[in-house]
Amino acid sequence: MKALVAILSVFTMSLSSLAHASETVGCFSAGKTNVKFFQMSQDGLDIGYVKYEHSKSAIPLFFVKTEEEQDSADRPSSFTTDWNEMVNGKINGYYTVMSQGARFYQFDYKSLKGKVTEFSENIGAYNDDRSDCVWK
Repeated sequence: MKALVAILSVFTMSLSSLAHASETVGCFSAGKTNVKFFQMSQDGLDIGYVKYEHSKSAIPLFFVKTEEEQDSADRPSSFTTDWNEMVNGKINGYYTVMSQGARFYQFDYKSLKGKVTEFSENIGAYNDDRSDCVWK
């Protein structure tokens, strides 16, 4: 019983620390293919996933790197982030995400065979508080 209480205490503390994390959601489409991108950042740790519209589960992403560019003094920096798509513990493909402020300007997937799918941000798919994608 004491072990269960200790595990629940650690779990609760972990959840409360995540409440201060920065979360980003992006909704993207390429033709009839729709995908949600989720990223959470805290204390230098970035975790992410993609979830395709008709999929039952999300695909984890492994953070590779972020590059920051300052475009001009009156505009926010732009960030280009690279992610590895992980399936069954192995790299299955690559995502490149470019954002500036609250907007995404690039979201590309590259398969291991080199095929690139370019997605566009689907502004109409966001829910009211931009915390999820609602595919219509």
